[in-house]
Amino acid sequence: MSGGKSCICKVRNPNNWVVVHRNHNHSAFETPKYEAHWSRYSKIHCKVCGMAWSSDAAYVLALADEEK
Repeated sequence: MSGGKSCICKVRNPNNWVVVHRNHNHSAFETPKYEAHWSRYSKIHCKVCGMAWSSDAAYVLALADEEK
């Protein structure tokens, strides 16, 4: 299951994907608002096309975390 539109590259290459938020979100519906809250979903970003989406799929475990 995922949320948002995923990678739109002609050739979808998971090597171009990084995890922005691993197993957490910043929800306005949880207290404290906009703070990090545990989630089974992770936020993924494609470094080529710029698309971002959320997923709880198994492939997320193999992706690198985004360098900050």
